[in-house]
Amino acid sequence: MLNKKTVGGSYIAALTTLAFSLHPLMEPASAQTASQDWYPRTIGAPAGHQYPCSLTALPKDLSGIPDSDKLFVNHVYAMLLKALEAKLLMIDALMGYNDSYTQVYKKYYADTVTARQKILAEPVPAGLQSFRDTVISAIDQQIIFFTKATKTRQGGQSAAEVMRIPEGQKSSTLLHQAWGGMESRYPKMNAQLKDSTYHHLCALDLF
Repeated sequence: MLNKKTVGGSYIAALTTLAFSLHPLMEPASAQTASQDWYPRTIGAPAGHQYPCSLTALPKDLSGIPDSDKLFVNHVYAMLLKALEAKLLMIDALMGYNDSYTQVYKKYYADTVTARQKILAEPVPAGLQSFRDTVISAIDQQIIFFTKATKTRQGGQSAAEVMRIPEGQKSSTLLHQAWGGMESRYPKMNAQLKDSTYHHLCALDLF
């Protein structure tokens, strides 16, 4: 686990696989134009929420990352931040005592799938394919988790039952793998960048 506290049915089988290809947001996105800084100027959590770990902004200079990789890292981490914000709203809604999660899920799904597709549309520098694929797989498992979780809560089961849904742990494992890929590829990252890249993945983790 990414060193945070653990938060602690039956339904249509097609929902388990999400049937991504049937959703309009899952259509292939066009290639992104280069040389654009996507990372936001501020990274505060959505109003009324807080990040589950000490998230710091991605440094602009990305010291320790080769120039050939910097744009890709900037874009992927900007989208990880979007997925993280969506995840934060969704998990807080699921852990609450009302049914707001049914509405929050719609925004979660749209925002997360959009971020996912933007990552997929990015040109991948040599050697980063595995990292990109691991990040996408982690996001996919988390989407499945929250789809199941919404159905679980609608069925009257508890928040504790939600956290037993296996795709949550699968996503966590993949986020660990993604961090391992970053750490091994960029051993010269300075302390600030290492802390930031780690905690983006840490905060996205469910556990």
